[in-house]
Amino acid sequence: MDKSLPAPTDPSGRPSWRRDPGTSIINLLLVSRSREWFTAVRGASIALGGGEVLTCDARNALARLAGTSSHYSHLLVDRNDAEGLLDELAGLVTEVAAPDTDMLVLGSPDSRYPCIRSVPTATSSSVQAALMAASPCRAGPAMGVTELTTALQGAMIENRYQPIVRAADRNPVGLEALARLNHPQRGTLSPDRFVPQIEHAGLAAELTSLVSARAFADLAGPFLARHRPRMSVNFPLDVLLQPAALDLLEAQRIATRLPAERIVIELTESRPVDDFARLGRSLDRLRRLGYHAAIDDVGPAVPRLAPLLDLPFTSLKLDKEMVQQADHPAVHDFLATTIAQAKAHGLTVVAEGVETESIWQRICALGADEVQGFLASRPLPLAAVPIWWDAWLGQSESII
Repeated sequence: MDKSLPAPTDPSGRPSWRRDPGTSIINLLLVSRSREWFTAVRGASIALGGGEVLTCDARNALARLAGTSSHYSHLLVDRNDAEGLLDELAGLVTEVAAPDTDMLVLGSPDSRYPCIRSVPTATSSSVQAALMAASPCRAGPAMGVTELTTALQGAMIENRYQPIVRAADRNPVGLEALARLNHPQRGTLSPDRFVPQIEHAGLAAELTSLVSARAFADLAGPFLARHRPRMSVNFPLDVLLQPAALDLLEAQRIATRLPAERIVIELTESRPVDDFARLGRSLDRLRRLGYHAAIDDVGPAVPRLAPLLDLPFTSLKLDKEMVQQADHPAVHDFLATTIAQAKAHGLTVVAEGVETESIWQRICALGADEVQGFLASRPLPLAAVPIWWDAWLGQSESII
C-alpha cells in the first residue's frame, strides 16, 4: 500500500532539487524534436543558472522518470512529439512528491491538465517565466462525502501500477494496483489526500471494487497476459471481512478469466485486527479459491504480529519507513527478526520503499525475497508499464 510519497534523493543520497524562486539550480528533461524549442529551453536554462538540457523521445522520458537513477527539476513536453504518451507522462510526474519534478507542455494549454502549465511561444523569456511560475493547483481543502461519492461514480478514480521485482535476479514478478483521484480542479491526488476520507465515509468497499475491477481488466491485457506478473490489490480489513466483497472479487476475476493464483489480496492497516478467527475464515476462503494474501506495511506499529503469522497468509510486506532506516541498529534487528519469523512460516518477504542501491543491498542481505520502491519504479500508468519493463530488464542485465 502506498501512502504519502517521500521526496526522492539523487544516487548519492542528497535531497533532490525543489523549485524555489530563490534558487538557480535546474535540471531539465526536454521531449521535443524542434530546434526552435530546444534553443528557447536552453536559453532559459542558462539564464536561470541551470545545467545541460537533456533531450529524448517520450518513451525514453517515461523510463527515466520511473526510477531514481536520474532526477529532473522540470519535464518539458512538446505536444507534437509526445507520441500519444502525454497522459502517461503527466500521470507519472504526479507521482513525484511536493512536486520535485514539474511538468510544462510546450504549445497551447489543455484543460485536461489543470496542474500543468503551458508555454505558448518558443522563446527563452516565455520558457523562463513558465519555469519560475508556481503550479496552479497542488493542494486544497478536504473533499466532502458528496464530492467523494461523485468521484467513485465517475471516471475520476484511476489506477497506477508499481512494479515488484525479485531480489535474486531483478526480474519483474508483480505489480501493486494503487488508486489515484484525477480531479478536474484539484489535479491528480495521491492516496493520502483522499483514501482516509473515503474510508471514514464508509465508501472503502466501493473504492476497492473499482480498483480491483480495473486491475483485473488491465492484467488480462495483451502485454501483462504474456508476461504473467502477479497483481496485488489492497483490501482494508473492514472490506476483507465482508462476504459480499469477496463474492464480488470472485465475480470480477471470473469475468476476466484470470487464474486466482495471479492475484494477491493485501490486508492494509486501516485498523488493528481484533477478531482473528473471523479474519481467518475470510483468508481460508481466499486461499481455497487460489488467491494469495499478504500482510501489508509490517513495522513496530503493527500489534500482535504473531497471531497474524499463524493465519494463512502467503507473503509479508515490510513497512517502507523501516526499510529506509535499515542501517539503524535497532531497525536492523527488527527487520532481521521479522524476516526470520516470516520465513519460518513459509512467507515470501517483500521490502517496500527501496529507493537506493545501498538500501537494496542491505535489505536483500537480510533475506528479503522481493523489492518494491522508487529505485525500480514509481507507480506507473498502465501504458508506461511495458516501456518501464523493457528499460528495467536492459538495465538489470548490465548490473547482474
